[in-house]
Amino acid sequence: MRKHKIAALMLSITSLMGYAQVNPENAAVTNAPTGISLNGNTETREIFKRKGNLYASWGYNRAFYSKSDIHFTGDGYDFTITNLTARDQPGNHDFLTYIKPNMFTIPQFNWRLGYFLTDKTYITFGSDHMKYNMDKQATLLTGTITGAVNPGTYNNTEVLVGEGAESGVYQPALVDSMQTGFVTEFEHCDGLNDFAFELGHLEQLWIAKSGKHAFSAQGAIGAGMMIPDSDTDVLGHEPRHDMEAGKKAYHLAGYSLTASVGLQFDFFRHFFLLGKLKAGYINMPDILTTVEGGRASQHFNFLEPMILIGYSHSICRH
Repeated sequence: MRKHKIAALMLSITSLMGYAQVNPENAAVTNAPTGISLNGNTETREIFKRKGNLYASWGYNRAFYSKSDIHFTGDGYDFTITNLTARDQPGNHDFLTYIKPNMFTIPQFNWRLGYFLTDKTYITFGSDHMKYNMDKQATLLTGTITGAVNPGTYNNTEVLVGEGAESGVYQPALVDSMQTGFVTEFEHCDGLNDFAFELGHLEQLWIAKSGKHAFSAQGAIGAGMMIPDSDTDVLGHEPRHDMEAGKKAYHLAGYSLTASVGLQFDFFRHFFLLGKLKAGYINMPDILTTVEGGRASQHFNFLEPMILIGYSHSICRH
């Protein structure tokens, strides 16, 4: 008897579901991709369509770096300086810098091209052009130097490095009484360039009734190639980079691993604004330093906030 009652109840529920599917008053509910029921009324919210879209974006960044050790090798020297701090170089640019065709790449910038595999999943490739400038600071040096400048064997010797720490220049601060002339400049000036692929996912938070505007959260992971242009002054050797002579030192120096989160506002269907925070690890074991074949290596973590504007358009209709 109990089994018969359960079977009768299931048959009744099935009949009601069949009625709901054919009842014209409920047709909007069954066909809607998503719905929110309020007091018996269903408000439809479609997902913002992105599948098959190709997009491009451009923006600007700041960058913050962890401390790192730098190892230098070359003709007559092999030494390491430790626990170094560095900063980015955003510059004090006026508005015209960001809109003039011959100037808008002077600040720290980002560009990306991407494609949406689904409405929520995308792949992208682009470059983060950051800048890295080692601070003037006291550090510990360990290694050997057999050349003409500062020869000797060093074991955790406290020295002064960084821009302005040239040998023989008198400066009254206490730190400037330390031995100098080892590394008087070290920067990835024309850029700390990360060319990277990313795989990302969006989750829609809101969409306008018109379907033309939307707000989403996104996250991505990436891996890239580090191609810096490094300006260095090591023991007075001629650097590979020379701005006045137009010489660059671009070189595949290492790799990056990154993860990012962001908030994206799409407007008028094709345009979007994106605020993003990226964190990552950079390892560069082969940095070009001097024309004589000098090298440097370092690895560090970084944090990079950025803001971008972009355009998206369908190239594959579904």
